Amino acid sequence: MRVRNLLLGLLLLIPFNLLAADTKTKTNETSLLHYSGTPIEDPFWFKDSFLELADDIEEAEEEGKKLLVYFHQAGCPYCFNFVQQSLLDPQLSQFIQENFDVLALNLWGDREVTLPNGDVLSEKDLAKQWKVQYTPTLIFFSGEPEPVLRIDGYRSKEVTAKIFDYVLTGDTEASLAQRMITANPNESLYPSARFKHTSDLSIVKSAKPVAILFEYPGCSDCDQLHRRVLSRTDTDQQLDAFDTYRVDVSSDTPITTPGGERLSPKEWAEKLGITFFPSTLLLDTNLKEQFRVDSYVQSYHYNTALEYVSSKTYERLPEFQRYINERADRLRESGKKVVITQ
Repeated sequence: MRVRNLLLGLLLLIPFNLLAADTKTKTNETSLLHYSGTPIEDPFWFKDSFLELADDIEEAEEEGKKLLVYFHQAGCPYCFNFVQQSLLDPQLSQFIQENFDVLALNLWGDREVTLPNGDVLSEKDLAKQWKVQYTPTLIFFSGEPEPVLRIDGYRSKEVTAKIFDYVLTGDTEASLAQRMITANPNESLYPSARFKHTSDLSIVKSAKPVAILFEYPGCSDCDQLHRRVLSRTDTDQQLDAFDTYRVDVSSDTPITTPGGERLSPKEWAEKLGITFFPSTLLLDTNLKEQFRVDSYVQSYHYNTALEYVSSKTYERLPEFQRYINERADRLRESGKKVVITQ
């Protein structure tokens, strides 16, 4: 079974050009399909469950599969694209069905979920306990009560395929972060006058919160963030509230982290659990992390995350998704148009 699954994974990845040398061309930038706001239907092959996670994990294990718990919400353009571009892709869909049980949970749902330790929580309370801040959020289980991987937020079909293959094969030779970093030695980081380089973040003294951008040369999604989001006037205004730095995760030159550790950028990203590039770490004035943007987002969600930290809204509202709605309502009341998909 394991050999068959591994071969399936390899066959899956090759057509997506995930192993090709030129995977970081602009043609491979993440893009979203237009979402009109209609209800998002789950694929018919999702697991029909009594929501007792211990049983779901055991049943998947008995069938030689992994369990994926997928948090979603209504009206989510990223969930729509995850379903349409990944789960309904003919090849990737077949691969997932053969190797994973998928259990969908509603971020705001009231169904009761029984955890492996016997605790019973509603879907929304479980999301709060597990600190689910983005949809989609994917939590993978492999025969044990503790998850083996968690992915917060949207990823392209190509990256999603890598994630499923990584979970399936149980690769221990390279971390998922290492798999995602495919720097091109002939390219440089996208030019930026906003984000500074530093070798020692522990000595940063600022009256402002701190934003640290993790990226690497030749990263198409990193370049897209610079061109489509960071170049915007409204984003630049939000960033005025931060002291901003950038980290090249492909570099072997050690840096000193805010906590005083001396690590290579890649080691630091791995320790932080960052598996998507670009990612933006948002710290308070004491250099303590308060939030991160570690998934593919467009300008509205990126700007909302910046404001969430600069305004210290996290102190009164720990659920980021609630602030997304609160900010949208406030902007509309002021007469501004809100487009969450740009």
